[in-house]
Amino acid sequence: MKLEDEAKAFFNQHYNCAQSTVAPFAKVLGVDLDLILKIATPFGGGMGHAGQICGAVSGALMAIGLAKGITFYEKDKKSACYDLAQDFLDRFRNLHGDLTCPGLLGLDIGDPEELAKVQALDLFHTLCPRLVGDAARITGELLGID
Repeated sequence: MKLEDEAKAFFNQHYNCAQSTVAPFAKVLGVDLDLILKIATPFGGGMGHAGQICGAVSGALMAIGLAKGITFYEKDKKSACYDLAQDFLDRFRNLHGDLTCPGLLGLDIGDPEELAKVQALDLFHTLCPRLVGDAARITGELLGID
């Protein structure tokens, strides 16, 4: 199954956007899936449902860190990881126009009234799966993972 499809499948199982984006990479990179799902939990809904940076973006950055992050200081490897992160951010922003939940959804899910509108428009089930899938696909392309 493609990373994009697997990410969407996680999302359809009620994992949040961050969890759904990073989970396929945990499996591919041999990292404990349960641990990654726990770590990614508070990043959903734009950081704890605050409507900030999209969880799909956060999950993608976690995947980049899993693949290319450092465990001890190596300037070149740290810089290369940051470069990959910036490449991801640029590609996602170019595709979708923003990196935040309000910018992507057109509504602020941190505001209860606007969250109700997002739910009424069913954006969590129509737009968010596409964002999760695109984030996983772009990340896989950048990392050379199918």
